[in-house]
Amino acid sequence: MWIVLAFISVVSIAAVGFVIWPLFRPHSTLILSEGEEGLAELLTRKDATLQAIKDLEFDHNVGKIEDADFEYFNQILRRRAVLLLQRIERYAPQTAQLEETLEVEIAARRRVNPSDQKQRDH
Repeated sequence: MWIVLAFISVVSIAAVGFVIWPLFRPHSTLILSEGEEGLAELLTRKDATLQAIKDLEFDHNVGKIEDADFEYFNQILRRRAVLLLQRIERYAPQTAQLEETLEVEIAARRRVNPSDQKQRDH
């Protein structure tokens, strides 16, 4: 009986330690670095800026915004988007290259050779 209780206690302490351990580790430098925003924050701001550009274009197309105002705000938002993309690329410059490689590979796999299609149909 005592052996079972001791075993359960050890397993319970190990489980609690496993759950609590990440709270005491230093934060990862991949996501956060001192003096700069985290990558997640930059990605969030980029998404918000791109959505603002879409909203601005929509409002201009339906006539809510005049041409001069559209040009002014469009330039500001696009400059902000470019700056955010540049800052994101500093975190992970290989990300864009990896995405291009993956897209090429996916496109290649989606192509179906006509002779392969005939064999599958029969």
